[in-house]
Amino acid sequence: MRLSYTRLAGLAAKKQKCFALVPGSRSSTEILSLSTLHSHPFCRNESKQGGSKMSSFSCLLLFLQGAWAAVIIQVPSSPVQAGPHSNVSLPCHFSLDPPRPINVDFLIVRWSLRGKNVAKFDTNITVFRPRGAVLDARRLPEGNATLYLSDVREEDAGEYTCFVLHTPDSAEGKVALKLEAPPHLTLGSTEVPLGKPSTLTCAASDFYPDGVSVKWLRGSETLKVDSPPAKLEANYHFNAESVLNFTPQISDAGVTFSCHIQHPAAKDPIRKDFELKVVARPQLHIVTRPSGKTFLVAECLVCGFYPENVEVQGLQNGEPIQGRIYKSGLEKNSNGTFSTGSVFFPKQGHFAANFTCQVQHEALEAPLEETIPWEPEAPGSPMTWLLGPLGLALGLVLGGGAMLMYQRRRAKNEQAEPNDQTLLKKMGEDAESHEGKASGKSLDGTRM
Repeated sequence: MRLSYTRLAGLAAKKQKCFALVPGSRSSTEILSLSTLHSHPFCRNESKQGGSKMSSFSCLLLFLQGAWAAVIIQVPSSPVQAGPHSNVSLPCHFSLDPPRPINVDFLIVRWSLRGKNVAKFDTNITVFRPRGAVLDARRLPEGNATLYLSDVREEDAGEYTCFVLHTPDSAEGKVALKLEAPPHLTLGSTEVPLGKPSTLTCAASDFYPDGVSVKWLRGSETLKVDSPPAKLEANYHFNAESVLNFTPQISDAGVTFSCHIQHPAAKDPIRKDFELKVVARPQLHIVTRPSGKTFLVAECLVCGFYPENVEVQGLQNGEPIQGRIYKSGLEKNSNGTFSTGSVFFPKQGHFAANFTCQVQHEALEAPLEETIPWEPEAPGSPMTWLLGPLGLALGLVLGGGAMLMYQRRRAKNEQAEPNDQTLLKKMGEDAESHEGKASGKSLDGTRM
């Protein structure tokens, strides 16, 4: 008698049981294992309470419904990493070959670690792990047998086995769980002051277990190899920091530095490259000629800054000075820094005023300023003849000596030394040209 699939399914639904395997050739067990048939709930021996018996032949036909599909397991080839007390998923996906729908009535899924069950699906989900585990029965028809573990600890690490039986075939995959977390690399500020003892920091955070090696490089040159002590944080992960101490020079500006961190959880060193930013703060000094509050010309000197981009502005009572300020070009100092300057003239009037030199540069957090007070000359004062181009010439000549003394004093302190005479000369030439064109005469009084 020929049994239809519907008939066989009906018998299975009634949970009628096989009492014996079909006698005959052992070749049948190449497709159906004896243990598989005897263990499946549809083909166990008849219960003591009696009841209808499914013939061994019918039982065989029932299982042959799935005999043509092999179980294919897909698991990650690399270990799964998890930090202590974190949650983790162990992927395990399966399919049938040739493709066909997965029938959970013929499905058993079992996860185990070191021979002990962790979770199992056999009609229902059973969890054996004391701290719990999740095997989602709703995802099984999709071929997803992923295991979810919470609050993983040292005893949870190891090689897990994902076993899938879709009667009559079965397969298993191995998933390694390592209790480890690679570090996150964070750099501190990469801006350093020229010629001053400085530090660069490279921090490794949230790694597990303890133990990192840090290497500092300047281009391809190794500067330092370090194994900084690690600190255990409240999240059960470790943090560590390596410090590179050095005194930056102009030759370091724009050079690629890098920090490499090696840790067991990272297959390759974790690295970050950066261009070192070397800066020198500008020094500001104002010289007035003649000295005192009734000066006729003020010289604003900006010295020893790096890099070269700088903005110098003259202000009168907080407002930019228009048309009465003359700037020199950049002068490169022997140590690689730069200097510049400007000359401005007070606007003659009857009221006192404040004059300010303002410098903006990337080495400054806020503009650098120096302010001096100015008062008008009393009517009929002999100093009034100095106004105009001749006053500028006198201011530049007298100011040169003061500037030179000032720069020599700074040189003794190993600060940047601008080319003062060249700077003053250029400032004077620029101012003379501008004033001469305005008056039609040169500083010596001859007609241009």
